[in-house]
Amino acid sequence: MKAQKLCMLASALSAAILSMGTAQAADVTTEDVKVTASRVEKELMDVNMSVSVVTAEEIARSEARTIGELLKDIPGVRINNDGGQGIKRVGIRGENAFHTLVMIDGQKIAEHKSMSGSPMLIDPSMVERIEVIKGPASVLYGSDAIGGAINIITKKGGEKAFQADVSLGGDTSSNGSQASASLSGQANGWHYRLGAAYEKGNELSTPVGDLDGTGFESKSANLFVAYDINENNQVGFTVDHFDHEFDSIDVTNPGFYVHVPEWKRTKFGMFSESKNINDYLVRVRLDAFYQKSKKEMTNFVPVPNVINTMPMADNTIDQYGFSAQTDWQLGDNHYLITGYEFEYDKLDATSTTITTMMALQPSYTYDKHTPYNGNSQTHALFAAMESTYGDFIFNYGARYTYVKSEMDANSTYKTYHSDVNNPMIGQHQGGVPELDSHNDAEKRHDDKVVFNFGVLYNGVENTTFRASWAQGFRSPILQELYIPTNMGSSGTTYNNPDLKPETSDNFELGFRHVNGGIVLDGAAFLSLFDDYITTVKKGSVSQYQNVAKAKSFGIELAASWNIQQSGIEPYANLTWVRRQYEDEVGFKTYKTGTPEFWARYGVRWNRDFGGYLLRTDWYAHSQTACEYEENSHKQDYRLGGATTFNLTAGVSFGAQKQYSADFGFYNVFDKKYQDSTSIYEPGRYVAAKLNARF
Repeated sequence: MKAQKLCMLASALSAAILSMGTAQAADVTTEDVKVTASRVEKELMDVNMSVSVVTAEEIARSEARTIGELLKDIPGVRINNDGGQGIKRVGIRGENAFHTLVMIDGQKIAEHKSMSGSPMLIDPSMVERIEVIKGPASVLYGSDAIGGAINIITKKGGEKAFQADVSLGGDTSSNGSQASASLSGQANGWHYRLGAAYEKGNELSTPVGDLDGTGFESKSANLFVAYDINENNQVGFTVDHFDHEFDSIDVTNPGFYVHVPEWKRTKFGMFSESKNINDYLVRVRLDAFYQKSKKEMTNFVPVPNVINTMPMADNTIDQYGFSAQTDWQLGDNHYLITGYEFEYDKLDATSTTITTMMALQPSYTYDKHTPYNGNSQTHALFAAMESTYGDFIFNYGARYTYVKSEMDANSTYKTYHSDVNNPMIGQHQGGVPELDSHNDAEKRHDDKVVFNFGVLYNGVENTTFRASWAQGFRSPILQELYIPTNMGSSGTTYNNPDLKPETSDNFELGFRHVNGGIVLDGAAFLSLFDDYITTVKKGSVSQYQNVAKAKSFGIELAASWNIQQSGIEPYANLTWVRRQYEDEVGFKTYKTGTPEFWARYGVRWNRDFGGYLLRTDWYAHSQTACEYEENSHKQDYRLGGATTFNLTAGVSFGAQKQYSADFGFYNVFDKKYQDSTSIYEPGRYVAAKLNARF
């Protein structure tokens, strides 16, 4: 097994060396790419962070069904697939999805009642580009960005007065189909876009056969309208809606399934932006939004001939947000960003569990209902300065965050159902409700000031070097503090109102090099966590606990070499991560559910023949084994490493290359593998996508 790992690693490193470089199709590092990761638009070369960008062109050509699939090959990024098709979560640098802040147009998707972290509830057809910030972004973006941040930037107005875009696609991994259409344009100071998308997938096809109960369906729509009052002032509003449903299973637990008939996100937002106000005040940006997320979920957890448990959840999060940002040019060498952010999340949830005791004769069923009404309120002030001295650019800043959370008093009711008397349940029969417990209202607050400091050196032609230190901070969500859950196949997980906020210190050294067709981007990182929050097994149940310490360190390397005039571009990216937990009794382990190595490497080719732009991409994806170990050893597991081979091809044509067709042949050798314990990944499949712009 070690020999296999070393062989795989050697192959990946060899590919990286031979290609002299980085980047797969989704990792773009060029001189003309601009990003807003530092809260102001800048060229990527001048950003003192590890940032990867998925561009509009790459999204248009990709057959990816979800945002997660668009991000899966970015260095340092791992996709959390917990069984549900059509919806993914993302972890960065070995961290779980709870440590990744997910934003749409800079505004957070809140999640307070989930075992898997914040979802990315938006269709790829609605997205202009995606910026992935690897490493802590707590100073700029706040709590939840302790491991990194993903900013999904939606499409806005078009380039002409009127244009229409249409896309059709399908894949054989789930007999899936997808379609999207939009109208957009700009005229007389107005900018607009109206879009809609639909996607459907059936049972997932894997090397072990089709997995019954793994279908999904999603519908989405968005509207953007903005008006230029003059060349320096713009106002506008957005509306977007995503409606998703899916079923999933756990291949390790026969009979277990999850049914989610509804998971909706609806958002209304408005903004105003003013530029060049005076010699010092460069920009003022105001944003306000309301966002509602509603989820209904049912699990079925059987223990044959003993007990059947059916947990159900009905969760609604009403989210209100406001932010104000000002940009200041202080002399020739200093650029200051200051801001205030407010967010209020209101959770209205009901947890219901229907339990059938089959081991008792006669059997009986009882329903348990618990309402949860809580809220979380966040206030934040931040300031970030950039100072330039010769070839050095210094970045430094601070954020103060205040988080107040509370849970209303709630009562748990049980209703028993039995056709005959049963001494095991006394007199509670025939659907008579019984008050089982009463919990008093609880409240708490956390606050913290975090700092960052970094330096970027651009004194070498076509190259920048960067070094940074940043602190991270994450306050526990409502579920971790107040809400026990038995969702999932691993049993009950209890809340812990005594949890402390997580904090971290993070260090990074990196470089970027762009010269002709050669692109290199690398970083080495170290993250040291205190009071790390994770679930700890205690007997037959789990509880959220502050693990005494945790640390992650590793290297990310991405490289590409576009050989001039040939159209050939060998490329590779490689991630090496080591992640360790240490609990309060001294138990240490590096087996924390993250592969030590993963890589993508291959050769792209692009060439224009007689007005037809042709392209192909031959690549492999490799990862080493993934192991998890905890002190009790009750949830230990190991997933084997794997390498898959893939081929994509496409053509763009028309006077402005406004038509395109792309095809993909994935997992060519039908490799059986898992990224999580719950489900197998797709076997050999084919995907196709057609795009047209009018």
